[in-house]
This record gives sequence, structure tokens and C-alpha cells, in this order.
Amino acid sequence: MAVFPVVLDSCVLYPMYLRDTLLCAAEAGLYRVHCSAEILDGAIRNLVANQQMTQQQASHLERQIQLAFPDAMVVVTPRLIPCMDNHPGDRHVLAAAGNCKSACNCHK
Repeated sequence: MAVFPVVLDSCVLYPMYLRDTLLCAAEAGLYRVHCSAEILDGAIRNLVANQQMTQQQASHLERQIQLAFPDAMVVVTPRLIPCMDNHPGDRHVLAAAGNCKSACNCHK
């Protein structure tokens, strides 16, 4: 069975129940999880801003995600973002998915 890459956006990393479900599914090998620094930073920033976590708790969560999924981070080429034709606020996510697909195809 081929494990396909999935980019998780900050909106699914924010709610605890959804984040835990999706990360557990990735840990079980149902898919290969990816996100960019901007995506992860957005989720962490919003968790703190909305008082869902303290800064210390959010930093700990970020470290744990990075430890559990060391190959998850996708580098987004800044030149690629303006080329995306989706909503301007979500272009970095589509660019991450494009870079993820390119990087993942190289490992076949």
C-alpha cells in the first residue's frame, strides 16, 4: 500500500481533537504528514492568542510534533506563493502541497 503525502493546514492543527486524530492516523501509517513552518507557526500562534494554551505549552506541542514527525516540514519557496491562484491567505498552503508533492516524488 502506498502511503500518500498530506499537508495539514493550521485550521486542522488548532482544534485538539482534530489535531490528535489526524496525527494519530499519520503515526499509524495511513498517510505521511507534512506542514510548513508558516502553517505550524499559525496554529501555535492562534492557540496562544485564543488562550487555548500558554506560550510554554504551545512551544512544547510544537517540539513534540517536530520530534514525532521529523520529516514533516516542507520548505516553501517564497517565489512560488504569488503563482498560486487560490485565496491569497491560503496560497502558502497550496505552495507547501506543491513542494511536498515534488519532494515526495523524488523518494520513489
